[in-house]
Amino acid sequence: MIQAQRIALTNSAGVALDFSASVGPFQASPATNLLLGQSATVELADLPFHAGATIRPLVVVTADARHSPPPEPELVQLTMNGRTQHYTVHGTIWDWTVTAGALDPPTGRPNLPGFPAQVPLNLLPYRNWDRQIVRPGMLTCAPLTADDVALVCNWAQDNGYQLRPRGVMHGWSPLTLTPTAAPNERVLLIDLTKCFAGMQLLPAGDGLPTRVKVGAGATMLELLTFLEQQPGGAGAAPGYSFPHTPAPGDLTVGGVLAIGAHGTAVPTPPADAFAASYGSLSNQVVELTLVGTDPANPGTRYASRTLARGDATTKAVLAHLGRALVLEATLQVVDNYNLRCLSITDLPASTIFASPTASDPVPANSFADFLARLGRVEVIWYPFSNNPWLHTWQVAATQPSGSIAVSTPFNYPFADVVPDGLQDLITSLVDGDPSLTPSVGQMAARVTANGLDGKNWLGISGSYPVSRDIWGPSKNSLLYIQATTLRVTANGYAIHLRRADVQQAVHDLVTNYTAMLTSYAARGSYPVNSALELRVTALDDPATVGVAGAESPVISALSQDDLDRSNGWDVAVWFDVLTIPGTPGSDQFYAELETWLVGRFSGTAGRLLPEWSKGWAYTAAGGAWTSADFLAHIRSTLSDGRSPSDDWAWEAATLKGLDAAGLFENPFLTTLFGTT
Repeated sequence: MIQAQRIALTNSAGVALDFSASVGPFQASPATNLLLGQSATVELADLPFHAGATIRPLVVVTADARHSPPPEPELVQLTMNGRTQHYTVHGTIWDWTVTAGALDPPTGRPNLPGFPAQVPLNLLPYRNWDRQIVRPGMLTCAPLTADDVALVCNWAQDNGYQLRPRGVMHGWSPLTLTPTAAPNERVLLIDLTKCFAGMQLLPAGDGLPTRVKVGAGATMLELLTFLEQQPGGAGAAPGYSFPHTPAPGDLTVGGVLAIGAHGTAVPTPPADAFAASYGSLSNQVVELTLVGTDPANPGTRYASRTLARGDATTKAVLAHLGRALVLEATLQVVDNYNLRCLSITDLPASTIFASPTASDPVPANSFADFLARLGRVEVIWYPFSNNPWLHTWQVAATQPSGSIAVSTPFNYPFADVVPDGLQDLITSLVDGDPSLTPSVGQMAARVTANGLDGKNWLGISGSYPVSRDIWGPSKNSLLYIQATTLRVTANGYAIHLRRADVQQAVHDLVTNYTAMLTSYAARGSYPVNSALELRVTALDDPATVGVAGAESPVISALSQDDLDRSNGWDVAVWFDVLTIPGTPGSDQFYAELETWLVGRFSGTAGRLLPEWSKGWAYTAAGGAWTSADFLAHIRSTLSDGRSPSDDWAWEAATLKGLDAAGLFENPFLTTLFGTT
């Protein structure tokens, strides 16, 4: 098999085509509409494909008129050797083929004196999810082993470099890199997707539940697929799973744990009450392996070490925001289960967000009503549209009548690629006609409702699989966001509440949000042109972890402490508002909304914390992550009433002890943790 780090293709046929690379279900974003004589290169090192993976060159010809598929092109094994494999497309739309050609010699390796020779080293771009942090030509290495990682860390300490983990880059906040380079910046990215993606199921025993040991570079899709394929589970679906997960499949496990990522679910007996956490994925951790220094022995070098969940230090690393380098985690799992996922688009917002009263605390068909009955609910509501997309899930051992069985995830193709009509409106909006925002919101709602019924945006049937009511093993509806969906920016918050107060909270949230939209529109301003989203989870209760001495992650947005318990706060409402990057007025809108949130959910009314991966700490002038007041709010919220061994200062000091040279910092993290 050809071994290469890049694949390149030249179109020598009389066709238009798209060119990409795939590994199993994963596909890189394609180079589109290549015409005769045009070429494109896919840098495999830039993708979350593992070293040794078999790469399939993927060619899609526009107006393909072949009666049968062309012969499979010669495959490539991803090898970090700096070499490029060339392919050529020959023929016509009736008879085209892809042939392998030259294999280029290795490109030059960046010169870093003394850098470990066995560790692949490249210059690769860094691009976060909404493309607001784009850094070309970043030094990036891909260590093969934990010992290699330690060597890289000690080299960085000796040579004045800082190290940042590089995963799939599916995030918004500057936890990995800041938008611009700091003066005299010396940064090396560590890509764990190439060689730290192994998985092993560990059976229950020695007082521990069934667990999975997984490398930090594995994606959630890979992990859930692996778990589903394991024998021994006693659930209605094959294998194992988690009570809930984030919706994108292309998140690395390391990234998910770093920010305490979540899905949407609260325990709802009898069917939906698994013996595991319904909080963040970080609260499922039983054990972690990291590379760091030993706080008990100052002056020691960086080395690999394993922390058990019962170790007092571990709670600082369960959600660390990139201030630690975790290589591997062991997480508790549950027997897999089947989910019915029912999408509702015929209920108006006035019903879903109805105001509760003393005589009717849970109005019929309200958000809280679905939460009480099903335990799993999400709202996606486009601005200026009437009916939200109410997304519900229910544990169902057998296939309900009317539900369509699905055997794979990502069952909303209408949301994976923006349709032409909506894309045209979005383009016009961005190009300077914000008055189209209501039309964009209404069309997005129509695209959703039609798409769920298998229709395109014009209402023509047969365009997509029908997906309004689907059923199958958990991963197939837990995962539903593809990397090809519209890239928007987002704020994000977790609001700690009593479950009984959820309806009042979402009513107040939506009332304020819609009033703000109306007020801005009256001034000719439309700062929000994508969806409002709501989800609900439990908090990070350590009692739901099958490990003696487990404590809640200190700075997870779902971290549970005595204040939560004394107020009866047992759930978090996750709230975010999406808009296209650069939309005029959005920073001011976000700042105003954040100020309202802090005021509304304070004291005994609730607690507001940021969703770490998204936008928060807004100012009208500077945008996200610039409000000193909100940074102070975070620190005080995660400190007030806590013991000195469980507050923000302890977290910062503990992470510093595990990183004596400050390798895992960046300018924003230094500010956030209060060391400047």
